[in-house]
Amino acid sequence: MTVETLLRSLHALSDQGMPLTRDDSDKPHVWWRVPKSWAPSGVLFAREQTPALLKALARSPRSRDRDALIAHATRSARVTDGPRPQVEASSFTDMEQAWLAVVEDGAERQSALGIRYFSTERARTEWRHVSVQRVLVGPPSRFIAVCHRSGTLKWFRVENISHGKLDPDLRYRPEDGGKVAAFLRESVDGYRGQGSPVECSFVVREPEARWVRLNLLSGMVIDPDEAVPDGVRVRCSTPGVLRVARFVVGLGAAVRVETPELAACVREIAEGALEGVRERGERRDGRDQGKAKRLKLRPAGG
Repeated sequence: MTVETLLRSLHALSDQGMPLTRDDSDKPHVWWRVPKSWAPSGVLFAREQTPALLKALARSPRSRDRDALIAHATRSARVTDGPRPQVEASSFTDMEQAWLAVVEDGAERQSALGIRYFSTERARTEWRHVSVQRVLVGPPSRFIAVCHRSGTLKWFRVENISHGKLDPDLRYRPEDGGKVAAFLRESVDGYRGQGSPVECSFVVREPEARWVRLNLLSGMVIDPDEAVPDGVRVRCSTPGVLRVARFVVGLGAAVRVETPELAACVREIAEGALEGVRERGERRDGRDQGKAKRLKLRPAGG
């Protein structure tokens, strides 16, 4: 091989991404080098980085891919102390493991996605076409996408997908980043609902307020500007008032609702729950009365 051919090959490799550097300091010799951390078609991790890598993998939700990466990293680094069994990560469902990567590909490649999706609102499975804008890895894993049917942003759950594929024949529909951020900000626990945002505010007394501080749903914030004696004030702005109301009802007498729309929704849920309790109590009382009558009619000694 001539020097000219070798130089052409080195320049071609550099143009294709190989991090080559030329060193003329040892004249008349010329050295071409790559960094020690570079590996062709791979990534090198130093031995001292291995524990941090294994810990990061152990914290991620359990899946076949995650377990395979842990096994490969442990084997390649020749370490015997892999992730400790005391570290228990959450798990992806089978559907999340099957379709989360497809959803991520749709977002990264900006490709329209065809999915066979079960809608809890419609209570049926149907084909949908969406343009994924943001993926929130769970579990549960959700994504925000432009629905091609309505042309609006909507929430979707990955585990409700039974089949999915990239569809290059359909045009991907990008959405303004500010609108996507506002949609996420106006959602509570992965639910937004329809219509304009509604201001919601409620106060929680101590000691329940200590639990609330640590368990707020995404989209809710504690008001830092108004001090509440022996409690906290929680605010959010969302069309999904129903999701907020369900959270509030679970706090029982420890909560005081301050906004009318939220108060009306809380009242409806609470009254429905009380009605269900009364009906169950009436049925139980009826069964008890019937049992008492049968006992009275039973012959002595029987």
